[in-house]
Amino acid sequence: MFLIAALLTTFTASAQCLNFDASAAKIQWTAFKTPAKAGVKGSFDKITITPVKNKTAFDTLLKGSKFSVDTASVNTANPGRDAKLKEFFFMGTKIDGVVTGVSKKMITTEMTINGQKRTVPLAYTLDGTKLNAKGTIDVFDFSMSKHLTSINNACKALHEGKTWNDVNIELEVNFTGC
Repeated sequence: MFLIAALLTTFTASAQCLNFDASAAKIQWTAFKTPAKAGVKGSFDKITITPVKNKTAFDTLLKGSKFSVDTASVNTANPGRDAKLKEFFFMGTKIDGVVTGVSKKMITTEMTINGQKRTVPLAYTLDGTKLNAKGTIDVFDFSMSKHLTSINNACKALHEGKTWNDVNIELEVNFTGC
């Protein structure tokens, strides 16, 4: 709570309004493979965040903000893996979302993936002007069982026959004055 107060005081005193630095926003994820649940990290190079108009309070800036992810921009720092993810998992899937609520430690989002809309809570922290929000999605909630089976079959030997349906997601956004 102190961090939120400090952040808001800083921006209120100096700029009277608050905005996102959308160009520096990051969405990262960790998916899991093998029976030992080995993590595979990745991100997306192309994301769009559309904030509500400039606001003077953190929660009102976030609530109603929209985001979209170009899944063809998946980046695991392994071009071969990226190609397999595009072809066998994402298959042109769209990811869109909107922030529907903000409380003391939780952001509520409504995400649409593969045409399925679900509420996804994200626990957040503030460090100065940086917001870090984390949560977990279950790809089965987004009707992606065929996608999961497809990537599991394409990577059967590497995954030792197991690709997990839960994916950790992390959003990082910096705030700026207006």
